[in-house]
Amino acid sequence: MKALNFEGSGNEYFKIWIVNVLLTIVTLGLYYPWAKVRNHRYFYANTTLEARNFEYHATGKQLFLGYLVAMILFIIYIVIQQISPEGSLILLGILFLAVPWVIWRSLMFRMRMTSFSNVRFGFKGTLLQSYINFFFYPLVLLFAIYGVPILGFLLGTNSEGTTPAWIMSILPIVVIIGLVFAFYMYAHIKNKNTTYMINGTRYGQGRFLTELKTRKFAVILLKTLAIGLVVVGVVAIIIGVIVNITVGMESLIELKKASEDPVLIQEKIDAIMPIIGLAYLGLILAVMAVIAYATTRQRTYIYENTILDNKITFASTLQARPFAWVMISNFILVIITLGLAFPWAKVRMARLMLENTLVDTEAGFYDYITQKQEESSSLGEQIGDAFDVDVGIGF
Repeated sequence: MKALNFEGSGNEYFKIWIVNVLLTIVTLGLYYPWAKVRNHRYFYANTTLEARNFEYHATGKQLFLGYLVAMILFIIYIVIQQISPEGSLILLGILFLAVPWVIWRSLMFRMRMTSFSNVRFGFKGTLLQSYINFFFYPLVLLFAIYGVPILGFLLGTNSEGTTPAWIMSILPIVVIIGLVFAFYMYAHIKNKNTTYMINGTRYGQGRFLTELKTRKFAVILLKTLAIGLVVVGVVAIIIGVIVNITVGMESLIELKKASEDPVLIQEKIDAIMPIIGLAYLGLILAVMAVIAYATTRQRTYIYENTILDNKITFASTLQARPFAWVMISNFILVIITLGLAFPWAKVRMARLMLENTLVDTEAGFYDYITQKQEESSSLGEQIGDAFDVDVGIGF
């Protein structure tokens, strides 16, 4: 097994990033597609495996049409929202219907525009499956969270507008059942979306294949929720101790007594505000740590169950602690530098992710690549619509 390598640097990427930002501002956002292409090309070209690199072949002109359509739709939505809130809801519904199609075309385009060692990737997933994964399943999830308890409440309401006591007594049970089902559906959606994207991906004429189980994702999610509750609880206790030390119960009692003294109230509020800010920061960092755990566990499971052409296997060695550290330190650096550290933060994250992504380069890897290079010469160069939204599966 050999790890992918990232050969770029924060200093190099900063030059590209700052030019992209300035040109996007000067052109009122019109340069964004070309900026996106420059970003992709830099990271793809600097991602290598055994001295072979990836390439991104799209152009800003290809992406511009899709970007322009998105901007026009956004402007139309803003205008309709000001004229008719009902109309804006209808437009949102129409856009929601179009999301699976956009994702499908975007996957086709992104894969076709990506190559490794001069062999193009491709995507052969069906539009029907995209609608099942990105439209039907989310609707079921929303119904489980909101629809089940609301429907139960409405069905139990009599003609006088009141709800019988027995309905109110079983309503909590209905809500719990709905949440449990929603929990399962979330894991199921994660499984189906990941399977759809991987099994639909091609390398030349080679096929990626994965066999995943919803139960495994549910177990990871359950552990994530448990860890999240513990972490948030610890943060809450720490904040409580800080509040007690810095503000104290006596000050809170004084605030209650001086409820009619606006000056004293403002003084107490000013004393408490930094603690509130600290609490928000603590919660953000806690959430990042929990996300790191879920991402690394899912990533490991997905990679160890993915294979290319029944020959090339994959593995992930990414651990939660270093991933959480990079996420948290990047967040703090970007905040402190008012965004100027973003290029270094992005490079750090890319290097961490890639260096913990392993590919089996034994057992005829070079012969396999050579075979795909020969096969690729017979592939057509057709590409889908130039939609390139960022669609990922968490790794």
